[in-house]
Amino acid sequence: MISKQIFLSLGLGTGRRFLLGLASFAALSLASPSLSLASDCTPKSVDLGNASPVKTGCGDLRIAFLSMGTNNTYLQAGIKGANDAAAEIGARIDVFDGGWTPVTQYNQVQNILSSGKYNAILGEIVDGKQACKILSEEAPKKNILVAISNNPLCGKDTAEGDALWTPGTITFVGGSQQRPAFREWIMWIAKQNPGPQKVILITGPELLSNTVNTNLAVKDVQSKYPDFKIVAELYTDYSLPQSYQKAVPALQAHPDATIIIACAGDLTRGAVQAARQANRLSAIKIYDGGGNEWAFDSVRKGIIASTRVLTPYTEQYAAIKAIGAAWKGERVPHYTPLETAIYTKATVGDTKPQY
Repeated sequence: MISKQIFLSLGLGTGRRFLLGLASFAALSLASPSLSLASDCTPKSVDLGNASPVKTGCGDLRIAFLSMGTNNTYLQAGIKGANDAAAEIGARIDVFDGGWTPVTQYNQVQNILSSGKYNAILGEIVDGKQACKILSEEAPKKNILVAISNNPLCGKDTAEGDALWTPGTITFVGGSQQRPAFREWIMWIAKQNPGPQKVILITGPELLSNTVNTNLAVKDVQSKYPDFKIVAELYTDYSLPQSYQKAVPALQAHPDATIIIACAGDLTRGAVQAARQANRLSAIKIYDGGGNEWAFDSVRKGIIASTRVLTPYTEQYAAIKAIGAAWKGERVPHYTPLETAIYTKATVGDTKPQY
């Protein structure tokens, strides 16, 4: 069933259109909640799968959004989605920039819990293990709803489906960056390139679940395609500058590399710049794992081989809408899956990205 699994469409692009993420970076706070959520002050009990349900439904909904960072277009599109959803449900939202640092995010959560200003949290967490107890146990005790997106809590990095959800929270929104999705994507790349291949892999922070799942997916692929070898894995903060800075020496160290796999749009752009500088852009195949506007344009021009679409706007938009539904006492699925698709020059057509 589609609600229980990730739907991966391998470049079939038949009429699918994603919500277009606006290019502008929205303000980090919306401060005009409507009365719609506050009008019904009958307390409602939200079952979080443990002994301490959260009471909701009275007063204005005030959400703290813990974003991993704000330094790339993926994150900015997610913030736009969160702000748009908050405006629709009449909630106030404040965005906290985690700076890709677990300690920073943990301190932010502590301050949020002690401030008494918020009754809901959307967590896009860098280190889900470190934030496990404070978000799934301490936050509910303070009657604060928690939804998690992108990176699961409590060591569930490699889980699938409903198992990505952590009791104490209302839902996990994601799936497009878990092991099955990465496995299907990289398996597809290996199928497109039979025979010995030397691959440079550019991914995110080493401890992030997305990176963990990418590495597990690579092992899955290599068990079937042993000649598909990763000769360099570059860990970054998902920014274009870091991708470029690390790709340049990697290309120098591996002059016989045949493929670059970059797990986010800005990483792919940095890889293209590095390959162009090394005069190897026409000799190496580059596969994008982000699906941003630049990647779509580069696929159409033949600069990169393909793009795998991610949906950052939908990810955070859906998470905020789930918080709004739970606040009103509605049942929310423990797992909200995202769709993804692969597009090549032959299939991209006029499909629009979210960022």
